[in-house]
Amino acid sequence: MTTSKTNTARIPEVDRLQAAAIAYMEKQKARDAAELTTKPINDDTYEMSTQVSSELTPTPQTEPTPIAAGQPTVTNSTEAADGAANTMRLPVPARQYGLLTRDDVQAEPSAIPLIHCLIGKGQLAMIAGPSGSGKSVFQLHLGAALLNADKVFGHVIPKRSRFLYINLEGELKQRLEAIEQHHEGWSFPAPAAMFLTRPWCLNDKESVEDLAHHVNVSGGVDVIFIDTLNRAIPGSDENLSTDMGMVIAHANLLIKMTGAAVVLTHHTGKAKDRGPRGHSSLYAALDTCLMVDQADSGIRTVELIKTRQGPGGKKYFFNIENIDLGEDDYGLPIVGPALTEVEGTAELEKAASAQSLTPQQQEALVAISLQFQKDFQVEPLKEIGYEDALTAVKTAFASISPKHRSTRAKEAIEALIVAGRLIKTSENMLTMPA
Repeated sequence: MTTSKTNTARIPEVDRLQAAAIAYMEKQKARDAAELTTKPINDDTYEMSTQVSSELTPTPQTEPTPIAAGQPTVTNSTEAADGAANTMRLPVPARQYGLLTRDDVQAEPSAIPLIHCLIGKGQLAMIAGPSGSGKSVFQLHLGAALLNADKVFGHVIPKRSRFLYINLEGELKQRLEAIEQHHEGWSFPAPAAMFLTRPWCLNDKESVEDLAHHVNVSGGVDVIFIDTLNRAIPGSDENLSTDMGMVIAHANLLIKMTGAAVVLTHHTGKAKDRGPRGHSSLYAALDTCLMVDQADSGIRTVELIKTRQGPGGKKYFFNIENIDLGEDDYGLPIVGPALTEVEGTAELEKAASAQSLTPQQQEALVAISLQFQKDFQVEPLKEIGYEDALTAVKTAFASISPKHRSTRAKEAIEALIVAGRLIKTSENMLTMPA
């Protein structure tokens, strides 16, 4: 078996586990081959082998072990039977079919972590968010970090990993240039980083198999990013279980043929709180799901809403800066987006969690803000009375019928208080947060 070589430093523990698993599998193959050539197999009935490996058989005790008072007595024959049961091997045809003993399960290799507790090799992950939230920039940042960093958003990157980025929308050239310019020393060396910019279909089995073939002959990759899922499945209906079942099957086929993790970029629906749009079977098939969003305050967040490696709910914060990349052939400025990770604070969490305001609530907030500047004083008022604010909002709501105006104004003010845009004191006064 050949493996692709990379100029990367591996964690000793990861290599040790891989080596142990490979050695175990080779040993099993040798044993199976020996049994097949030396012992005829009856297709109707199989005798369970009771031979126990000499390495695993407990050494018989020549003298009985003293037993403490009140302790149950266990005979040597019982102990030997238990040891034999634990190390008993299944018949060759059963093992070839895939049936495992407890020892077999223990010896199977675990998923190699690419980004610890976030993405593992051979897993299916998704980065979802509304349009313009920064999910593509975030995804490309993860890919760049796999090649250049030891951590990303606080998660350890155990080793350098190769990736394929399938870019089906947006300008890739400027994004790569912006990352390289913004993060000193970062680069996308070949063949560790590969890109596909021509049309490609995840909902076409032949396209998936062709991609896997070309990836493997090019040395293989650890992660395949697909940006976006919608562009990769033309003609499929995201809301149909049959169509999404096919997408899941093809994504798993790509994982099986390449051994890589597959990361899908996807959109949320109109109600972004409901998660990725489309049939629920797609979300159910994911090992990891990250939600990207942008609050009214401009703060961008990433929330780990699903993971099979532990509890979700953790939030991360970032900014996107437009990096000056010079001028084009017409003398016009060229800019590209680059991500900057931001350390989370209580204030940042509060600002990012602020609810989006309705048009009426925004109108009420403007009216009350002007009330704090009453009489155009040099210094704004520190607080105003609730009734004064109510009067200002009712004046602003002139388009609402008089019958409902007062009720709508009160509802808007109370919503602003709940959202933290206004603070109500015990004296029925309103202040604005700093």
